[in-house]
Amino acid sequence: MAAQTVKQAFDAFNDELNLDPKEREEAQERHGEVTEVLAAAGLIATTFLQGSFARKTMRKPLKDVDMVIVLHESCRDEWFGAGKGGPAAAMAAIEAAIREKWADTEFDAEKAPPKALQVTFADCRFTFDLVPAFEDLDGTEVFIGNRKTDEWEWSNTRALRNLITERNLDTKGVFVRQVRMAKTFKDNNAAISGISSLAIESFCYKAVTRKTSHAEALADTFEHAAAAVLQPVYDPTGVDELSTDWTDNDRRTYAAAFSAAATQAREAIDLAGDDEHGTAIDIWRAVLGDPFPQPEPQTEDEVFAAAPGGSISSTGRVVTSVYGVQPNRPVRSWRTR
Repeated sequence: MAAQTVKQAFDAFNDELNLDPKEREEAQERHGEVTEVLAAAGLIATTFLQGSFARKTMRKPLKDVDMVIVLHESCRDEWFGAGKGGPAAAMAAIEAAIREKWADTEFDAEKAPPKALQVTFADCRFTFDLVPAFEDLDGTEVFIGNRKTDEWEWSNTRALRNLITERNLDTKGVFVRQVRMAKTFKDNNAAISGISSLAIESFCYKAVTRKTSHAEALADTFEHAAAAVLQPVYDPTGVDELSTDWTDNDRRTYAAAFSAAATQAREAIDLAGDDEHGTAIDIWRAVLGDPFPQPEPQTEDEVFAAAPGGSISSTGRVVTSVYGVQPNRPVRSWRTR
């Protein structure tokens, strides 16, 4: 059987991260049904999806779908403005309309997000977060309701979605896949658990501006992030800072983690260029975790062939290539006097 190449490994990795097409279709259908119900109740002007599901940067399994509920202008005088109880009232009205259609639905069963009504439909394996909103004055963005603070907060969620869509087009459709891969690196590295998924998306947005291989895109992202975390980090639109809670120690820890990943990524790229695909795959699995395919094990013949020279990879495999992190210096089996 022919040895697996790095490209084949990344193709399998991408398939492993993709949402189930059936679940995606179910979510889109339910989005349409909820829109119809709320429109029939006279509550809404329109709805749209936001978040990683809408931007197609979500990995499986599908857990939740963010849906912005743009309220009808007839509700503005009563609900819009601070101190009116509008966000909570809007959520209560949305709940009543949905309950009338789907009687066995649960609300805020797992959590009660400040800016969303969490909806658990009995026939869905994922939840919906329904976000009440009003159009801003020019109709380009929205004000989102916060029931905890009783305020309506301006959001550029449409601009964010559009930026990611444009970047994905610019990269011939690979960008969102590479974002999903970078998010998997975050899950595999406890040292950067304090970084939000949107921050990871932002690092990718800054680093990946054209179509390139998954390996190169991840290496570029890690290198960019290693420097970027030492400064304020903003979402891809440049509006919302995502690093306000990071301490100086956090930033140094994050920088070290991304720098180490970048070093391993470049090592893997160089080794793959020398046809050391098994070892390159081994390194990528160390960086990205279990969803990445396992390499074929080294045979004794391969180890002996590499032993007289070459190098040792960061994951301890012996290779004939000189691009491992440590030169292979075999010790003589005899002594001279």
